[in-house]
Amino acid sequence: MEFDRPITLKQATALARSQLSDQRFHHSLEVAKAAKALAVRLGADPEKAELAGVLHDLCKEWSEADLLKTLEGSDIIKMPYFRDLKAVWHGFAAAVYLEREGVISSEIANAIAHHTSGKANMSPLEKAVFLADYISADRQYETSAQVREIAKTDINLACLTALRNSITHLMQKGKVVDVCSLEAYNWLLGELEV
Repeated sequence: MEFDRPITLKQATALARSQLSDQRFHHSLEVAKAAKALAVRLGADPEKAELAGVLHDLCKEWSEADLLKTLEGSDIIKMPYFRDLKAVWHGFAAAVYLEREGVISSEIANAIAHHTSGKANMSPLEKAVFLADYISADRQYETSAQVREIAKTDINLACLTALRNSITHLMQKGKVVDVCSLEAYNWLLGELEV
């Protein structure tokens, strides 16, 4: 598939459709909608947020081998506990793949890469995509509904609550917690105390 540089929303949607199951594609469209709305509130570029939302799970259904091949040679593989963080590989792989193709900016790539884990010092665009993935309309978890309500009045508190829920869930399951999530949590605590 040939792309404009930068990729258009129409091309991004077609690319996502070609790579994702019906359910995952629907989720991506819902995240795009939520990210666009959050970006407006945060003062970020809504078109970039929508594009990142459509593409955030582009590699979600790829095999582990394909994800690792895409990430080969990138600094991401050097992250602490990388091998134990398979749940975040797809975001980083999508960011690396799309940036290597020259169709997205590093700003959009960062939002895609950290949509699962969050990170310290998130830009408004990164915050919009991270939170949109957690609260998109297709998410029917009790915790998503709770964070969706908080997001109506306080986006930082919503991000912090989403991170707390995710970190607690991973700890209860005895899984490794991404250092980026812990740093994001601590950073947001500081932001809320200001």
